[in-house]
Amino acid sequence: MFKKKKIAHIFDNLFGFEKGIDVTDDVAVLFRKNVVIKNIVLLSNLIYTIIFMVVSLGERSNWFLTVLCIPITFLVNHTLKKMIYKDKENYLRQQIAMYICCFYMFLSAILIYTRLKVGLETDYFGEVGYILLYYSLVICSFYQSKKLLKTVYPWVIVLLTVIHFSITYNLIFNQEVVVNDNFFKLFFTSNEFKDILLRTFILLIFMLVLYVSVSVSDTLAEERKKELVKRQEVEKNYTDVVLDLFKLTLDNRPKTNKEISEGILLGQMSHKLALLLGYSLAEACELREYSQIHLISKVDLNIDDSLPNELKFNKLKEETKLGSLVLKREQLARKTEDIIRAHLEGANTEEFMAKMKSYENDLKSQIVMLCDMYISLRSVKTYKRAINHNNTLDLLKNSYRIYYDQIIFERFVKFADEFREMFDNYKEEL
Repeated sequence: MFKKKKIAHIFDNLFGFEKGIDVTDDVAVLFRKNVVIKNIVLLSNLIYTIIFMVVSLGERSNWFLTVLCIPITFLVNHTLKKMIYKDKENYLRQQIAMYICCFYMFLSAILIYTRLKVGLETDYFGEVGYILLYYSLVICSFYQSKKLLKTVYPWVIVLLTVIHFSITYNLIFNQEVVVNDNFFKLFFTSNEFKDILLRTFILLIFMLVLYVSVSVSDTLAEERKKELVKRQEVEKNYTDVVLDLFKLTLDNRPKTNKEISEGILLGQMSHKLALLLGYSLAEACELREYSQIHLISKVDLNIDDSLPNELKFNKLKEETKLGSLVLKREQLARKTEDIIRAHLEGANTEEFMAKMKSYENDLKSQIVMLCDMYISLRSVKTYKRAINHNNTLDLLKNSYRIYYDQIIFERFVKFADEFREMFDNYKEEL
């Protein structure tokens, strides 16, 4: 499995058209296409060398050209690489590289065809070279550029027509051919002409299919690019709104020593109650961190615009995730205080209690809120005096137990003396 992923990663790096680029950036897209086509050109040159090696078996005269192809292969690839990478953000330079790649692929296919058709005693390999002409057109279509095909197609038709008459059937250079009235009559009824006509017709059909395919892909790519641009605009607006909301909602004021100390105590109590309820050590530690997250964590929403989009997205994702947890924790703290004040001030209506029980009411939140409520009742607040341990337990049993799961509440009451000891030790340290 690891080897398959590694091979897929290597293949994606070499031949993935959208590997690590912004598809809305035309220059970056064309640069990546040039890089991929350059790799295909190198692979094609290696294949041409192998073809020459195969046809050269047993023939001494062909090995010189075969060996010569190897340095030419790397020279061409080095030149293309230098041209493509020299100025990545120059659109005109990338376009020039695109046209050179395409014309090189087509001309190299013509040369291979000529060598296989004319340079060998047997005609068996000629059609192999002819197939490479179609192969070069397919490579050109990878650019998904209608303008490129419109430029290349006339050259292809003219050059292949010349090839048909000069190489495929050698009618131009055949000295035995006598041009007269009888020649044209015989030629237009000959099998050679029919074959050239069929080859040209098939070529035109193939070119039409390629053009239609490129047109469809180009249209879809343009529509996709427009959708991505719209999505990026919406995401930017949405991000700006979310960031503003976070900045307005988060409590970014400096925390007092008393708040930090009570937060540490709350973390200890939440950790202990979680263990008493049968939570694992990892879950208890996670709950302790959550109970203190609004005091010890700071959300930094100032994202550097110079960062790449992917890094900006990951940074924003991490900070908004942290911000969501902090907001959730602050909301739970406000809920705890609202419940205490409502009961002390006689504002605990049925509607109020139903509302309080409707949100932030999962079991872990209840554990944190129960410990937080105990600490708040026993501490001095702006709206109340400190209440001793016994009276706090009475208030919890008589007024506040409706907000908690029965098992959680009973477990806290059962080990209330241990929680009292934790609070008293905290007061002594202060």
